Parts: sequence; structure tokens; C-alpha cells
Amino acid sequence: MSSVVGRRPIILVVDDTPENIDVLKGALIQEYTVRPAPNGQIALKAALVPPYPDLVLLDIMMPGMDGYEVCRRLKANKETSDIPVIFVTARSEEADEIEGLKLGAVDYITKPFSIPIVQARIKTHLELRFMSRALKKNNQDLMYERELIENIIIKMRGADALDERFLRHLIAPVEQTAGDMLLSVFTPQGRQLVLLGDFTGHGLPAAIGGPLVTYILHEQAAREVPGLAIISMINAQLFKRLPTGIFFAALLLEISATRQKVTLWNAAIPEAFLFRRGQVVGRFPSLMPPLGVTISLNIADAETVHGLEPGDRLYVYSDGITEAKGSHQEMFGGEKLETFLKSAAIEEAPLEGLLNQLALHTGSDIQSDDITLVEIRV
Repeated sequence: MSSVVGRRPIILVVDDTPENIDVLKGALIQEYTVRPAPNGQIALKAALVPPYPDLVLLDIMMPGMDGYEVCRRLKANKETSDIPVIFVTARSEEADEIEGLKLGAVDYITKPFSIPIVQARIKTHLELRFMSRALKKNNQDLMYERELIENIIIKMRGADALDERFLRHLIAPVEQTAGDMLLSVFTPQGRQLVLLGDFTGHGLPAAIGGPLVTYILHEQAAREVPGLAIISMINAQLFKRLPTGIFFAALLLEISATRQKVTLWNAAIPEAFLFRRGQVVGRFPSLMPPLGVTISLNIADAETVHGLEPGDRLYVYSDGITEAKGSHQEMFGGEKLETFLKSAAIEEAPLEGLLNQLALHTGSDIQSDDITLVEIRV
């Protein structure tokens, strides 16, 4: 049987009748270390002697402190609360058994007991306890490794990822390693490239492609590679490297060095807006599926070009905004967002105000998806 390394499992036997302790000790001594206790007060002290017992066999009817009270106190102490307790008692009424299980006991054996049954039940509950310990340790190890990986990904994604010139943005992730990502970079000749992306889901699976996308955008922008070639390369690399079932909705926009023209490629991101003097003069819906799904995307045909004037505002956002659901499952939708963006474009209203509107709509400050909104000023 699996146990704590270096010792046999410890069984605390609590009974005010010495003969019962002797019988149980004789039946268990070959496989376990037996720690006897003739009453409740001694049992509570014995339970706190390191190493702590791995299981307690507990009589109910004892003078002074009965077994029910011993069990209550064991379960109330964080040091002993997870030790499995099996009642071994002459009280055979159904109500007695129910009371024992309510108090946290894992099993209930009536006297006179069968030694093979006691041995079998002890073995079962010890195996469950050791499996639970091993699972808890594995979960702790996994959480530690996850935190390390998250920190690595955050540092890789965050390094020089966002040049904030001409930008205002709102980012509200569900988790540290958000599925949404926002990048902005200028080429040596002054073109601005802004990429909003949304990996499927959120957490680590959604974040694994982030460093790759960041590297491609920065490295290719530094070489003055056109936006069409950059988004094509991102699609090819994600298709080659992402596991099945993870894909990347993305919108890449390229503003010319003179800031008189914008070129966009929208792959499954919600419709972007161009505001001029408080009115929508351009809408840019998705014209292709997400990146990383197929190598055969005709990205050139999905290219959209629009002229720009001083004072224009471009707005790009993730679906965590428009798909936020209210109490009756109604979505926040594009119309409400467009109204908010109009005030942002005309009055320079803080983008953070959108979070208040979403909270009013959903009735909660807790969001179910990553939220990203970016304003690009001309």
C-alpha cells in the first residue's frame, strides 16, 4: 500500500474498553503502526503528535467526551480535519450512523465487528487518502509550473509589444494569460501597424501563440515588410505550429507614413469603425476566417483600403464586448457600442466608461470573456 515515505500508516484507535483496543491492535499491527487512546481527551492529544495519524478508528460511547464530540473537534482543527474517521461502535441505529456521517466520518462499523471487514475498510480509506494526497501534491506542482509558464508568456508578449503613439486602449482580461492581444509598432519609414488578436478561449492554451505573433510583427515591421506579407506569414506560421482546435481571430491595420490611408485585413474580428467628425464613415467587417485554420486563405482579396483625414478615429475591439450577455441572454451588441464610441470620438470620453456600461448590461462586474478596445487617432 502506498504510504508516507519512510514509515507505515498510523492508525489511531480510540476506545474506552481495553479489550477492544487489544483486538484491533492484534489485527492491525502487522501492517500498521497502532496508536491507542482510551478516551476522547487523550485521543485529541494523540492526533496532534507528529507524525499525525493516517486514519482514526473511533468508538462513540465513551465517558466524558463521546466519539461524536471527538470527531467534531478533529474536523474543526485544520491540522486534523482531513484525517479519515471510521466509527466502530455498538450503536446500530440508522440515526446514529447518519449523525456520524454528517459529522464527517467516512465509514461506520457496528460491533460486534468482523476483523476482515475492518481490515478491508481501513485499506480502502487509506488508499483513498494517499491518492488524495498525491493528487493534491500533483495539483500544487501543476499550479507552480503554470505560474512559471504564465510569467514567461507575459514577459515574452509584453516586451516592446505596444507603441502607444496615437493610441488609446482598454484591456480587461479574464485571466493573466488572456486570449486577446494588442500590438502596435512603427516601421523605420513611419508606417504604423496595429494588430488586435483573439485566440480561442483564454488561459495557457489561448496564449501559446502570442509570443510567436509578437515576434513576427516586430521582426517584419523592422524590415519594412508590407502588412499583406506580414499577416500572410502569421497565418502560415500559426497553421504550422498551433495544435488542432486553437485558432487566431485577428485584425491587422496598416496606416501609411503620411497617415492619409489605412489598409485593413479582418479575419473573424468584429466589425471595425472609422469615425469622422462624430459620424461613422467606414465599416470594416470580417472578410475571411480566423488565422491558423488553413494555409489556403486568399488574404489579398480580403484587403480593404480607406482614406484618412486629420481628426479621424479608428476603433477596433474584441467580441468580449458585443457578446456580453444580460440577464435575459440579450447581447450588448454593436448598436450600444457604436453609441459609446461616438461619445469617445467627439468628447474624448474615457474608454474605461465602457466597463461601467457592460456591468450595467450584464448585472455583474465579473466578465466571461476578455475585453479589448483600441482607438487609433489620425
